[in-house]
Amino acid sequence: MHLLILAASEWTAFGMTVTDWVALLTFLGTIIGLLIGAIKMIDALRNAIDDLNKTVKDMNEANARRDADYQKLSEHLAKHDKAFIKDEERIAELFRLLKNGGKSHG
Repeated sequence: MHLLILAASEWTAFGMTVTDWVALLTFLGTIIGLLIGAIKMIDALRNAIDDLNKTVKDMNEANARRDADYQKLSEHLAKHDKAFIKDEERIAELFRLLKNGGKSHG
Protein backbone atom coordinates (compact mmCIF):
# COMPACT_ATOMS: atom_id res chain seq x y z
CA MET A 1 0.00 0.00 0.00
CA HIS A 2 1.42 3.34 -1.05
CA LEU A 3 0.84 6.26 1.29
CA LEU A 4 0.42 9.08 -1.13
CA ILE A 5 -1.76 12.04 -0.50
CA LEU A 6 -3.64 12.73 -3.65
CA ALA A 7 -6.12 15.47 -4.23
CA ALA A 8 -8.91 13.01 -4.75
CA SER A 9 -8.20 10.73 -1.76
CA GLU A 10 -7.43 11.06 1.95
CA TRP A 11 -4.71 9.15 3.78
CA THR A 12 -6.03 6.46 6.11
CA ALA A 13 -4.45 3.92 8.44
CA PHE A 14 -6.21 1.27 10.48
CA GLY A 15 -9.45 2.63 9.11
CA MET A 16 -8.92 6.10 10.58
CA THR A 17 -8.48 9.36 8.75
CA VAL A 18 -5.87 11.99 9.59
CA THR A 19 -8.49 13.95 11.50
CA ASP A 20 -9.30 10.84 13.54
CA TRP A 21 -5.61 10.33 14.33
CA VAL A 22 -5.17 13.95 15.38
CA ALA A 23 -8.20 13.70 17.65
CA LEU A 24 -6.91 10.41 19.14
CA LEU A 25 -3.41 11.79 19.72
CA THR A 26 -4.88 14.96 21.27
CA PHE A 27 -7.05 12.84 23.55
CA LEU A 28 -4.10 10.62 24.55
CA GLY A 29 -1.94 13.69 25.17
CA THR A 30 -4.66 15.15 27.39
CA ILE A 31 -4.95 11.89 29.34
CA ILE A 32 -1.17 11.71 29.79
CA GLY A 33 -1.10 15.35 30.93
CA LEU A 34 -3.88 14.68 33.43
CA LEU A 35 -2.04 11.63 34.75
CA ILE A 36 1.15 13.64 35.19
CA GLY A 37 -0.81 16.34 37.01
CA ALA A 38 -2.47 13.73 39.22
CA ILE A 39 0.90 12.17 40.04
CA LYS A 40 2.29 15.58 41.00
CA MET A 41 -0.78 16.31 43.14
CA ILE A 42 -0.53 12.91 44.85
CA ASP A 43 3.15 13.55 45.57
CA ALA A 44 2.34 16.97 47.05
CA LEU A 45 -0.43 15.41 49.16
CA ARG A 46 1.93 12.68 50.34
CA ASN A 47 4.45 15.31 51.41
CA ALA A 48 1.74 17.29 53.22
CA ILE A 49 0.55 14.13 55.00
CA ASP A 50 4.14 13.31 56.01
CA ASP A 51 4.54 16.84 57.42
CA LEU A 52 1.23 16.53 59.26
CA ASN A 53 2.24 13.17 60.72
CA LYS A 54 5.54 14.65 61.92
CA THR A 55 3.69 17.59 63.48
CA VAL A 56 1.25 15.25 65.25
CA LYS A 57 4.15 13.11 66.49
CA ASP A 58 5.95 16.21 67.79
CA MET A 59 2.75 17.40 69.49
CA ASN A 60 2.24 13.99 71.12
CA GLU A 61 5.81 14.02 72.43
CA ALA A 62 5.35 17.57 73.74
CA ASN A 63 2.08 16.54 75.42
CA ALA A 64 3.80 13.56 77.04
CA ARG A 65 6.57 15.84 78.37
CA ARG A 66 3.95 18.29 79.63
CA ASP A 67 2.04 15.51 81.35
CA ALA A 68 5.24 14.23 83.01
CA ASP A 69 6.11 17.78 84.15
CA TYR A 70 2.58 18.25 85.46
CA GLN A 71 2.83 14.98 87.41
CA LYS A 72 6.17 16.04 88.94
CA LEU A 73 4.75 19.43 89.84
CA SER A 74 1.67 17.83 91.39
CA GLU A 75 3.86 15.54 93.50
CA HIS A 76 6.04 18.48 94.54
CA LEU A 77 2.99 20.53 95.52
CA ALA A 78 1.57 17.60 97.48
CA LYS A 79 4.80 17.46 99.51
CA HIS A 80 4.57 21.19 100.18
CA ASP A 81 0.90 20.83 101.14
CA LYS A 82 1.79 18.13 103.69
CA ALA A 83 4.60 20.31 105.06
CA PHE A 84 2.25 23.30 105.22
CA ILE A 85 -0.35 21.29 107.15
CA LYS A 86 2.36 20.13 109.59
CA ASP A 87 3.52 23.76 109.99
CA GLU A 88 -0.06 24.88 110.60
CA GLU A 89 -0.50 22.18 113.24
CA ARG A 90 2.78 23.21 114.90
CA ILE A 91 1.73 26.89 114.88
CA ALA A 92 -1.65 25.97 116.38
CA GLU A 93 0.15 23.95 119.08
CA LEU A 94 2.46 26.88 119.83
CA PHE A 95 -0.57 29.20 120.17
CA ARG A 96 -2.17 26.72 122.57
CA LEU A 97 1.03 26.62 124.61
CA LEU A 98 1.20 30.42 124.70
CA LYS A 99 -2.45 30.63 125.65
CA ASN A 100 -2.05 28.09 128.44
CA GLY A 101 1.04 29.77 129.78
CA GLY A 102 3.47 27.15 128.52
CA LYS A 103 1.65 24.16 129.95
CA SER A 104 1.31 21.31 127.46
CA HIS A 105 -1.79 19.86 129.18
CA GLY A 106 -5.05 21.45 129.83
